[in-house]
Order: sequence, then structure tokens, then C-alpha cells
Amino acid sequence: MQFTMYSRFTSMLGQLGAKAAADYAADHGFSSVEMLEFADPAHPSVVPDRETAENVRRILADRGLTVACYSVCATLYRSPEAEESLRHHAEIAAALGCPFLHHTLLPWLKKTDDLPAFDEALEITADAAARIAEYAAPLGVTCLYEDQGLYANGVTGFGTFYREIKNRTYNVGVCGDVGNVLFVDESPIPFFREFIGDIRHVHIKDYHYRTDTSVSPGARWHETGHGNWVSDCIFGQGDIDIAGCLNILKNAGYTGALAFENEHPEPFDTGIQQCMDYLKRLI
Repeated sequence: MQFTMYSRFTSMLGQLGAKAAADYAADHGFSSVEMLEFADPAHPSVVPDRETAENVRRILADRGLTVACYSVCATLYRSPEAEESLRHHAEIAAALGCPFLHHTLLPWLKKTDDLPAFDEALEITADAAARIAEYAAPLGVTCLYEDQGLYANGVTGFGTFYREIKNRTYNVGVCGDVGNVLFVDESPIPFFREFIGDIRHVHIKDYHYRTDTSVSPGARWHETGHGNWVSDCIFGQGDIDIAGCLNILKNAGYTGALAFENEHPEPFDTGIQQCMDYLKRLI
């Protein structure tokens, strides 16, 4: 399994340039990187065109790095603009030499009166996702989806969306996120067991998880769908069974990326080393 720098890489790329970002990733022991963009004109892309992407690819290669995954935050419900943006991002992924375009579907975390019913959101979103995956196929890019938000999350919720998309196109896979299922108050172990045959990329994170509290524990805590609370922490210090997820991956012969989504409050450099040391012990 390869260690992939995910958190902060794209912001570092935009602020410091490709060479400094590549040097940072390589010097901290990563063998690949993952980029994060947005299907939203309010967030200008750090890699806006193929020429820039090809240049970034060359600079990364000079440090022995590849782009393991190219991620885009998008809401696909009734959004032709997001769909068109994702086609462009598929082209950028191809220019980066990246095999995967991972994009969100419906990242909403709370059900409100102005959100659609599950079945309506499912049909419209699955159609849009399939069109994007079909566009990406001749580019050599496979589309991945993760357990995220309120709708496309958990074994049942995500599975319903994923099966609908998979019924429409072959060019799809799963990005297994070890932490996001906590937002629908499930364990990642059943999720990884259910979808292990389709997992092509993995996001690693850890959370503290608190139950039975009606008041927010404070800053950096996020409420789950059932009124519980999660907070980012260094890998191994929280309540996620990362070891169990890795065992499922190892037993299935997974040799792909473990992307560090480490948003802990501790200093980033220190956290990277601690997170990496912890995963090395497990692996």
C-alpha cells in the first residue's frame, strides 16, 4: 500500500507552487498525492487547464511522485454546471496521469425542508454521475464515489446510490473512507466488507466519537445524523477501527493508496509523522 498526501496538498500547490509542494510530499515520505478541487466557479481551480496539469505531472515525477486520485467536491442534484465542470475535471485528471476521478454526489449532512426526497435525488444524481463516468472512460479515468453526507452514506444509503450508478455504467468504483460512515452513526467495518470488491482508493482519517449529548462539545466537533458528535484527531488516537479496515484491505489483496485526510488540530508536520508511524506499525 502506498501513502498518499491528501490534506493540504492542493492548497500548498496553489500557494507555494508545484516544486515546493512536490518537495514537501516527497520529503515527508509520501509516494503519491491526491488533489482536491471544487465544481464551483466560486473556488477557482489550482490546476485550471491541461497545460498546467501536464507541467505539475512532470514536476511530481521528478520527485518520484504520482497523482493517485483527483477529487472534486460537487453536488450533482439538478446541476448542469457541476456536471459540465466534472467533465472538465476528468480531462485534467487524465492530463495529470491520474487513473481516478473521485467526486462527491450529495454531500448534504442535514435533511431540511428544501432538500429533495431520497428517491428523487437518487434517480437524478445517478443519471448525472453515469454521464460523467461515460465521458471519463475514453480518457482512461475511472470515476469513484465515497460514503459521504446524509444521502449516499452507510451500507444501505451508499449502496443504493452505487448500485444505481453501476447499473448505468461500468466505469465506476468505490473510494472507501474509514470515517465518513460515522456521520450516519455506522461503523466502517461493515461498509468495507460490503464494498471491498469495488474499493479502488482509500481515505484514512480518525475521529473521536461522542454519543448521548444534546449540546455540542465545542469547537471542531461536528454533529452526526443522529445527534452524536465527531472530531478530527491523529490516526490511532480516536474511535475508528482503522486496523480492522486495513485487515479487510490486506486480506483482499489491496495494494493501492492510503490517502492521509488528516485534519487534526495538532501541528501538521508532527501529525503527519505520527499518522505515518501508526499506519506503518499496522501494515
